Amino acid sequence: METRSRLAEIFKAELDYERYHEKLGEIVAVDRDAGELRTDRSRFLAARAALVLAELSYQQFASLKLTQPFEESLAEKQRRMDTAMAAFESLVAYEVAEVTAAATFYIAEIYFDFSAALLDSERPAGLSDAEKVDYEMVIEEEAYPFEERSIEVHEQNFELLANGIFNPWVQKSLDKLAGLMPGRYAKNEISGGFLGSIDTYAYRMPIAPQPGIDVLQDGEVPESDDAPATPAATAQISSGSEIGRD
Repeated sequence: METRSRLAEIFKAELDYERYHEKLGEIVAVDRDAGELRTDRSRFLAARAALVLAELSYQQFASLKLTQPFEESLAEKQRRMDTAMAAFESLVAYEVAEVTAAATFYIAEIYFDFSAALLDSERPAGLSDAEKVDYEMVIEEEAYPFEERSIEVHEQNFELLANGIFNPWVQKSLDKLAGLMPGRYAKNEISGGFLGSIDTYAYRMPIAPQPGIDVLQDGEVPESDDAPATPAATAQISSGSEIGRD
């Protein structure tokens, strides 16, 4: 295990990321299959390796933009979201404080990225000025719950401070909260005097919501309160995962 860990660092330093990630996968597998021979050290090394691999799934998710045709890019974004969520959820089982905090940070960022992706999504062509206004309102209303969920999950890391746990991932969440909610999490009011965290910590992550959005096809217009409802092809977004399943 130690040898694999050293080799992984060598490959990383050499920018040989294929072999680096291969060694990380071996570390995770050896720890998983160790049975009674599993140690705190092997669990720690495996947790850190699994975090790096999970970050790859986040990068794949975050890099995808929502473009037209909207339903197709939305479905792929959702698939990558589910994959990334599952990867980070699995990290909690290692019960390594820093890795758990990292997983919480990234899960919050997944929600935030999804909100931002909706707001930045490519708009349908051919809409009138009035239809564009209605479309923007629909997008903003559907993006808002994901940003709210992001804040709630980042706050899980903030709550670790009450347990005397502070690490770079907790700080990242605090920085994010200070940007999103400066009135509540002003940076100059957050103490930096906490010492390093304990080696292990476990807590139950929040349950992910099941938000939904009716996505307009190219050329479709959001229904106003005064217009009669008409059938429309829709795509349903849901988080597809529950954080901290029993």
